[in-house]
Amino acid sequence: MPQQGSPGTLKHLSIVNIATHIDSLWAADYIQNYLDQYNFMYIIGPFDVLPSHLIQELIELLVQKRQLSRRHLHLMIHQHLESLHLGKCSSCMTDAIIKLVQIRCKKLKRLDISRCNRLTSYAMSMALSYLPKLVYLNLYTTNCTDDVLGTIGAICVHLRDLNICKTHVTDKGIVSLCGGGNNIQGCRKLVSLDMSFNPRVTIKGVKHALRQLPILRQLLHNDVCDALVALHEEAFKEGKATTPYQLRSGTVNDFVVPVSFLEIVDLVCPNLEYIFILNENLEGDVLQHISKLTRLRNLSVSCTDSLVPFSEGLVSLLETVGHGLETLTLYGYDDIDVLAIGQSCPNLQTLTLESCHGFKLQCAQSATLIALFSNLKSLRLGVEVLSNDHETTLPETLKIVLEGSHQIENIEITNVEGFTDQLFRHVLKQNSFSRLREFALIDCNNITGSSMFELLEGKNCLQRLVLLNCKEVMRRDYDQMMKIVANQHFQLEITWT
Repeated sequence: MPQQGSPGTLKHLSIVNIATHIDSLWAADYIQNYLDQYNFMYIIGPFDVLPSHLIQELIELLVQKRQLSRRHLHLMIHQHLESLHLGKCSSCMTDAIIKLVQIRCKKLKRLDISRCNRLTSYAMSMALSYLPKLVYLNLYTTNCTDDVLGTIGAICVHLRDLNICKTHVTDKGIVSLCGGGNNIQGCRKLVSLDMSFNPRVTIKGVKHALRQLPILRQLLHNDVCDALVALHEEAFKEGKATTPYQLRSGTVNDFVVPVSFLEIVDLVCPNLEYIFILNENLEGDVLQHISKLTRLRNLSVSCTDSLVPFSEGLVSLLETVGHGLETLTLYGYDDIDVLAIGQSCPNLQTLTLESCHGFKLQCAQSATLIALFSNLKSLRLGVEVLSNDHETTLPETLKIVLEGSHQIENIEITNVEGFTDQLFRHVLKQNSFSRLREFALIDCNNITGSSMFELLEGKNCLQRLVLLNCKEVMRRDYDQMMKIVANQHFQLEITWT
């Protein structure tokens, strides 16, 4: 059954107590005698002895309670902090607050000021010029400009992770950031750089980043694939060997990669771990190039037509790279064979089948079925309109996946009419879902409340139960489940419509 509520740890209770009495006790003297009367560079306050992670917990709790204000930040920003995440309190972030960070936090290694769009570019640039030890910086949706990137490239040379998504930077700023111009050293240690959704950063800036950052593993921008193709063509024209890059991702924001990139993918990005492709490209030379990606861990495939059957295109690829896959996402297929997936991908942890139109099964021995999906932790199955031929195959498909997934933690099933009480009870006899944390059924009209009560009585770790538009789960079932949760003191959130 779901876990029962606990009183919480002593640490958490202490943080809650501090947050509850912060104005009446901990910050009372400062508020009454000094706030708005003086400007202090340093304050020896009640929170100076708290390490970074406790300060962060206190900030997030005050944000959650909608109590955080600048007077609290005056006291919590102290000289011993090594990590500070202020993205959730953007309404309190002003140039005056970031100046406190600049003056006090000389040891800071991680800074998140994402969505703090009240900060001016000048204030950010000045603050960053005093923070040379930064290794992580998040400037998502801020007023970051080329001047700010210039400061980062000159001062924050130890930076390894930078997010400048949705900012005001251009190719000029990327050159300043990465070095290679005006004798600026640049952030040559960058491992992850997110500069997506910046329309003024062109393929020229992307190519410069690829050239200057030798250990870059993640580069997020819409033109990454085109830039890699252009660099490969330039090297070919000059008679030089193609330089293999260390990138781990071949796409950004789930954009399908172009065929021109797939034709050289194993040459320019041999260490690729994630890629999103079209099913129609899984044939011929392109299929051979993708099959050479031995480190592939995350694969997404969208089926826009049926020219390349599942058994010929995707199955051929899975037989080659499936053993290393941990995440597999398929869109729009009408001939999915989960047995082939399970046999080719023994280490699969996340399986997503979206907008599916049909399934098929090959004959297999029951002994083999037991071993399938033994490492699966997350299943998401979404079905569109099925033909009568596939109506009987889907329940058997679902049963095979659920019976073998003893490690599963998250399940979401959408629009599966074949998911019935009988099927679910049969699965429960084979798999108690001992690690299940989240279970969601959407538009599944042949499952009733009785099955959900059996789930509540089972030995699991259920924390969230979602039942949306399941016509056979009535209001009285929901009310009864909520009574059980209250009486048993379960840590369980139930959503029903």
